[in-house]
Amino acid sequence: MKQIIIFGECMVELFQLVDNVYHQAFAGDVYNTAVYCKRSAPAQLNLKFLSAVGTDLVSDKLIAQLEQEKLDSSLVLRTKTARPGLYMINTDCFGERSFVYWRDSSAARQSLALFRQHSTVDHLLPADVFYFSGISLAILSLEDRTYLFSLIKELKAQGVQIVFDPNYRPALWPNAEICRANFDQAYALSDLALPGLDDHKVLYGSSSAADVLAQLQQLGVKEIIVKNGSSGVLGCSDGKSFQCPAVPVKKVIDTTAAGDSFNGGYLAGRLNGLSALASCQYAAALASFVVEHTGAIVSKEQFRSFSERFNLNTFS
Repeated sequence: MKQIIIFGECMVELFQLVDNVYHQAFAGDVYNTAVYCKRSAPAQLNLKFLSAVGTDLVSDKLIAQLEQEKLDSSLVLRTKTARPGLYMINTDCFGERSFVYWRDSSAARQSLALFRQHSTVDHLLPADVFYFSGISLAILSLEDRTYLFSLIKELKAQGVQIVFDPNYRPALWPNAEICRANFDQAYALSDLALPGLDDHKVLYGSSSAADVLAQLQQLGVKEIIVKNGSSGVLGCSDGKSFQCPAVPVKKVIDTTAAGDSFNGGYLAGRLNGLSALASCQYAAALASFVVEHTGAIVSKEQFRSFSERFNLNTFS
């Protein structure tokens, strides 16, 4: 069984059912990816979630949710001084979402400070993959971010595959210049990158997926998957470029976790021996299914209905 470490934040999610009525769940970019990755290959992958939560009842429920999703919570640290962050989703008639966040004092911001008090890189080994995102970086202090990069270098030296999804959120960064410097450092350490063209348009001024591909190749990334919504994916693996079309969506209900679910599906495919193209095809099918439902994480029953039509073996 392959070992994957997912580093970042899981928050309380409130999404609107009808006016002034909200459903409570748990979500967050890397958590969403972890859930869809594990559900896609439950017997083959062990996913350890590296983060921090509080000691309150909501934090207890978050831990219980991780365990219900068969995610390993042994690397989730507890703090008495903070609680999970929270965000609220409202969606319009086209499925586009808007967010309101309460995360400034999120316990996840303390995750690496707590980790290095009692742990070293050895506590993360053995591992096959370390996955993090631009949000994982953004919520850290400068000191903790520096520590994270040193930790990643040590993991990479031990043969761990480094995977990065930039997931740019301007409100989390002091300015774009600081964000670009951190993203460039993250890309330079990564074996696999999963950027979105929209993020690169805003942050780097990229005009096409080909621009992003060329930029990341110059930074030394070996495997690159550039997501471009309904225009599909431009990828590069083993020195060969390819395109993968998006899967048509019957009706967009909620675009939350479209990219996260794609990442989870792609990782599951690659870690189970599928080619980059076949992994993209599975991931595209999964993402198109997810946006037809409300909230970041579809129910287990809904996912089961997807798996009856599509699974990793379908694309092998």
